[in-house]
Amino acid sequence: MSELPLNQNISQVIDALQDATQPFPTRLMHRLSDLSAKDVREIVKVWPLVDIKLKRGLLKDLEELAESDTLVNFDELALAVLGDPDPSVRVLAIRLLGECDATRLLPVMTELMMGDPDETVRAAATAHLGVFVLRGELDDLQDSLRISNFQNLYDVANGNDLPSVRRRALESLGFSSHPKVHPLIQRAFDSSDIQWKASALYAMGRSADERWAPQVTSMLESPDLEVQYEAVRAAGELELIAASDKLLELLEEEDEPSELRLALIWALSQIGGEEAKAKLETLMEESQDDEEIEMLDKALENMELTNIPSGLDLLEVDSPPGLENQDDPGE
Repeated sequence: MSELPLNQNISQVIDALQDATQPFPTRLMHRLSDLSAKDVREIVKVWPLVDIKLKRGLLKDLEELAESDTLVNFDELALAVLGDPDPSVRVLAIRLLGECDATRLLPVMTELMMGDPDETVRAAATAHLGVFVLRGELDDLQDSLRISNFQNLYDVANGNDLPSVRRRALESLGFSSHPKVHPLIQRAFDSSDIQWKASALYAMGRSADERWAPQVTSMLESPDLEVQYEAVRAAGELELIAASDKLLELLEEEDEPSELRLALIWALSQIGGEEAKAKLETLMEESQDDEEIEMLDKALENMELTNIPSGLDLLEVDSPPGLENQDDPGE
């Protein structure tokens, strides 16, 4: 009986890593999922000898595989190669970790945010620390870690690092309900710098705070595509019913960039409503764009899962007796 890919000997992986004449074989990629400590040690031994193009290509391919197959987990590999001397490999390793929020990762990402010599690595690590802000908001993180993570990100957002890193700190802080965050986001939004404004909208979308509705809706027709895109995303994340008509109106425009159209479709699925559903169903019948059709399919499925009619009548459960009538950015 032939062995499944997951049971292939690690030596095949090691051999493939040392063969710079061809890309890493697709058939071996699953073998890199859920690596044991022993497997990691074997890979770490040869990793410095692996061709840089093969490293980058492998990590990109694994990221794509992880997006399409939720059963694979490449966290152990990503953690093992975070110290690679090539900045692009470190960034790809951070991306490969996806939304991993294992507590052991917190000090690693903090160190990269604070001390990595490369701007793109610091920015990627700073962005990743947002998952721990969210854990803190959900009371799923030790208080000392929650407080220190918040303070570190707040210090970076207000500090002297490059704008790309500071903006990622602001975006990560978007998950936080700490009173210090609101003026930070507002200041970024009021900036004349387009990228700061876009980051502010990104943070607003993460806040679950409808106080930002006026700012978000005011940017839905921004002449800057990046700002408009983030406003659309934020409107969806905040489920702003008041934005639904404008989003539908924008979706009617034939010349909208495809990226914005996809964002509009998903935002409407998050907000819900019969008119939005009818529009998405019509688009599904008429669209000839494969990427748009795929997004429409996901959006309609999302509406089915999240926009459940209110009331318990669907469950046909009788009420218990007696309860029937109770109702800086100075850049």
